[in-house]
Amino acid sequence: MKILIVSQYFYPETFRVNILAKVLAAKGHTVKVLTGYPQYPQGKLYKGYGFHLPYQKEWNQVYIERLKVLPRGKTCVGMLLNCISFVWEGKKWVKQCREKFDAVYVFEVSPVTVGLPAIEYKRKFGTPVYFNVQDLWPENVEEVLGIKNRIVLNWIHYIVDKIYKESDYILCASQGFVKQIAKRRIGEEKLLYWPQFCEKPDYNKLKKPTLFQEEEECKLVFAGNIGEAQGLDLLVEAVERLKEEKIKIYLVGDGRARKKLEQLIEKKGLQKKIIFVGRVSEKEADAYIRNADGGYLSFKNTPLFDLTIPAKLQSYLACGIPVLAAAGGESARIVKEAACGLVADRSAEGVEKMIKEFLRMPLEKKEHMKKQAESYFEENFEMGRLIAELEEIMELKNKEQRENSAFIIGKRK
Repeated sequence: MKILIVSQYFYPETFRVNILAKVLAAKGHTVKVLTGYPQYPQGKLYKGYGFHLPYQKEWNQVYIERLKVLPRGKTCVGMLLNCISFVWEGKKWVKQCREKFDAVYVFEVSPVTVGLPAIEYKRKFGTPVYFNVQDLWPENVEEVLGIKNRIVLNWIHYIVDKIYKESDYILCASQGFVKQIAKRRIGEEKLLYWPQFCEKPDYNKLKKPTLFQEEEECKLVFAGNIGEAQGLDLLVEAVERLKEEKIKIYLVGDGRARKKLEQLIEKKGLQKKIIFVGRVSEKEADAYIRNADGGYLSFKNTPLFDLTIPAKLQSYLACGIPVLAAAGGESARIVKEAACGLVADRSAEGVEKMIKEFLRMPLEKKEHMKKQAESYFEENFEMGRLIAELEEIMELKNKEQRENSAFIIGKRK
C-alpha cells in the first residue's frame, strides 16, 4: 500500500509515529509523512533546520514532506498561529499534490486541526482516512489551556465534528475515548479501540546510566512530558516528606512546566533528591526506565485525564518495571488489572504513602510486578501485533472500496 501519514510532529522529534512510519516502510509499504519542521517541545526550530534550508527527505525508507509551519513558541497566540499555519500549508500542499495514496493515517496529538489537511486530501482523491485520537478535543483545550470562551469552544466542536464525520475510522487510544466520542453521535462502526503501541527494547543493550551511581538508593523514573497536566508538584511535596529515605527521582524529558517545577524543587532544597535528566533519545530513555526500580506516572484529577492512557505507561510495561501511579481512570485500571504496581490517591499524602509502601516491599513482590508488567505489555501493547491490526484494517477498507468501485462501474455498463 501507499500510505500518507499526516502529523505535526515527526523525527527528529520523539513521538511513536516515528516508529510506526519506519515499521510500515520496512514491511514493504510506501510511506510518506506530511509534517512540519521540528520544534517540539521548545517551541522553536531545531538547530540545523530552517524554512529556506535543505532537509533530509528520506529517513529509514520513509519519505518526508515538511510544511513551513510557524513555531509555537511559549504563548497561546503562538500555538494558535502554529495550528492555523499547519492547516493552511497542508491544504496548499494537497491542492498541488498529484500523488495518489491508498490510505491516510492521521497522528493526532494536539492540536486536533491536524486532521483538516487529511480531510481535504480525501475530498480530492477519495482516499480513506484513519484518524488516530491521542488527545480529546475540545476537552483538552478546556482542561489543559483553561479556555472557557463559548465562541472558541463552539468553533472547536464544529471542527471536531467535521473531522470525525468525514474520517472512515477513528482509532481511539483508550476505551474511555471510545465511549466519550460515541456521545458525539458517531457511529459505533467507525470507532475502534487501538491503543498506543510500544517497541520492546533489547534489554541487553540498555546500559546503566552514569547518573545511577549509588546502588543502595531506590531510583524512580518519570519519563515524558513535564506539563501542568502531570501534576508533578504532588511528587515534589511527597519527596519533601521522604527526605530521610534513600530515594532519588529522575525526571527524563522536558516540557512547559519544567521551569516552574525547578523553582519549586530549589525552594524546598530537593535538588539532590529530584534530578532533571532533560530530553534524551528514546533509547536513552529506555535505559533510564529499565535500570530504575520503578516508574512513576501521574495525572491531575479531572475527567479528561481519567480517560487517557499516557504513553509512558506502555514504556514502563515494555521495560518490565513496577509502576507507581498517582492517577485514576484508565491508568489506574491497567495497573490494577496487570498487578504490576501500586496506585495512590492524588494527594501528596497518597503519593508519600505509596512510595513508602514500595520502599518497604519485599524483593520477591517487586520481581513479580516486573514479570506482570512484561506479560501485560505482550498481551496488550506489543508493537508488531498492533501495527498488523492497523494494516489489516487498511487493507480490508481498500478491498471494500475496490469491490464497490467495480460494482458501480459494472452497473454503469
